[in-house]
Amino acid sequence: MSEIIIPGGIICCWIIIIGLAISVARSQRRGIERLLSQLQAWEKAQGVRRKRWEERVEKDMIAMEQRLTAHIDRMHFEDRRRSIQVTERVTYELAHLPRLEDTPLPPKKPAVTETADIHQLPRSFQGANLASYDLSYRYLRYADLRNADLSHANLFMADLTGACLRDARLTHADLSAANFTHADLTNADLTGANLLVTDLYDTRLTGASLLQARNLTNEQIRGAIIDRYTRLDPGIDITLPRVPRTTI
Repeated sequence: MSEIIIPGGIICCWIIIIGLAISVARSQRRGIERLLSQLQAWEKAQGVRRKRWEERVEKDMIAMEQRLTAHIDRMHFEDRRRSIQVTERVTYELAHLPRLEDTPLPPKKPAVTETADIHQLPRSFQGANLASYDLSYRYLRYADLRNADLSHANLFMADLTGACLRDARLTHADLSAANFTHADLTNADLTGANLLVTDLYDTRLTGASLLQARNLTNEQIRGAIIDRYTRLDPGIDITLPRVPRTTI
C-alpha cells in the first residue's frame, strides 16, 4: 500500500510544483507584457512630444527667418533712402555752388588744421560721386570732400583753399590753376592729374599719390607738406629747401 502512496505523493508534489511554475511563468509573462505595453506607450508619447517639439522649432525658425528678412528689407530701404537723400543733397549743393566771379573776396581765415571741426565746413560732399563733374571756377573753400570720387573731374581755376580731401580720388582730374592752399589731401590719389600751375602751398600731401601727375614741378612740391609715404615720380627733387610764401 505504501508503495502506491509514496509514488502518488511524489507525483502530486511534482504536479503542484509544475502548476506553481506555470503560474509564476504566466505571472511573469503578464508582467513583461505590461512592461512592454508601458514602454510602447512611453515611446509613443515621446514620439508625439518630439513631433510637437519639431513643429514648434520649425515654426520658430520660420518666424525668425521672416523677422530677419523683414529686418534686412528695412535696412535696404533705409540705405536706399539715405542714398537718395545724399544724392539729393549733393545735387542741391552742386546746383547752388557759387562761381568765383560771383563770390566776393573772403576775409582772411586761419588755415584748416587736423583739429578743425570738419562738420562746420560750408559745403559737404563727403563720399560723393563727382567723377567727370565740371567744377571749374567753383568756390569750394573749406569744403568737405573726404572720400569723394573726383576722378576725371574738371577743377580748372576752382578755389579749394582749406578744403578737406582726405582719401579723395582725383585720378586724371584737371586741377590746373586750382587753388589748394592749406587744403588737406592726406592719402588722396592724384595719379595722372593735371597740376599745371596748381597752387599747392601748405597743401598737406602726406601719404598721397602723385605718380604720373602731369605738369608737376619741384617748386610746387617744395611749397607743399609731404612725408616719406608721399608717392612721387623719380624726376621730382624733394631734397631742395622748402619755398616760403611771399607776402605782399
